[in-house]
Amino acid sequence: MSAALEVMMLAPMVIAMRVPNVMYEMATPWHASGGRRGGEGEKAVIEKTAVMVESFGVVHAEMLNTWSEMATSAMMGELPNAAKVSRSIQDISDAGLAPVAKRVRANYTRLRNRAA
Repeated sequence: MSAALEVMMLAPMVIAMRVPNVMYEMATPWHASGGRRGGEGEKAVIEKTAVMVESFGVVHAEMLNTWSEMATSAMMGELPNAAKVSRSIQDISDAGLAPVAKRVRANYTRLRNRAA
């Protein structure tokens, strides 16, 4: 399954499982996480920040790889074709979504097991 499809399918389920926990934490901040920090809301913010940084790094690396391939091809006298450019753009977007898909899958598994 592609990363984009996986994110599109699992993200709404993760949100649906996570919202009641976050609402409970907001309604009862003194009681929600047993008097300690680190509830579901804080975990969500930390995860999103971490996955954004990881995704930016992967996208930049893939863009550099694509640029170097195209520059090498241009130096050898080849003209860029539409299929190669399209494949490069797809590779960049897939690389950026891979960390997001990994986190969404892990959250879905964790929250599903918690509810069962």
